Amino acid sequence: MVRSSLLVLCGLLLARPAEAQTPQRTSIAPPVGFRWQLLPEVKAASLLPYTWNYKAETSRDAQAYFLTREKIVGNSQFQTGLTLNVVRQMTAKSKQSAEAYAQAFSARTGRGAGQQVLGQETKTQGALRLFGVRYRVATGAAGPKIIQQWAIANRNTDTFYLLLFDSPEKDWPQAWKLGEEMIRQLRLDAGV
Repeated sequence: MVRSSLLVLCGLLLARPAEAQTPQRTSIAPPVGFRWQLLPEVKAASLLPYTWNYKAETSRDAQAYFLTREKIVGNSQFQTGLTLNVVRQMTAKSKQSAEAYAQAFSARTGRGAGQQVLGQETKTQGALRLFGVRYRVATGAAGPKIIQQWAIANRNTDTFYLLLFDSPEKDWPQAWKLGEEMIRQLRLDAGV
């Protein structure tokens, strides 16, 4: 479930792919102010600021993780946080490979009414293809917000990852200090 619609790249995915492939065995100490949050269903791990909240949801087609400043109760929304949605067997679900879907998804991102693309980037790391878009949404309950999105495709496993970090524009500089670290050190298992 996507709660909201990311150009610093997932540094770990690009700089240290071996670590990205073994999140359950990582012995790397988290930076000060963070702890590791395992995402066991998809063999991944993310940094979680100590005062933040974690929630996981499973649907028929996807696994979703929310690491948020605000507590999510029921179907409530959050203002600042990281969302990771994981969809396996993308071709069977969308009639497109994970890579084609990620590229098309990214091409549409930030181009709707009241949205402005601030930057884009595409990277390849082994089996992973990453399409990044940072954009501004002018409307919202808390005012304008900034969203950093990565549509990631694992070409070997046909898995699609949608990684988002968003925050109200007024809070973005401070929030992004946390979000950038969370994205940079995200651990994904290349076998998923």
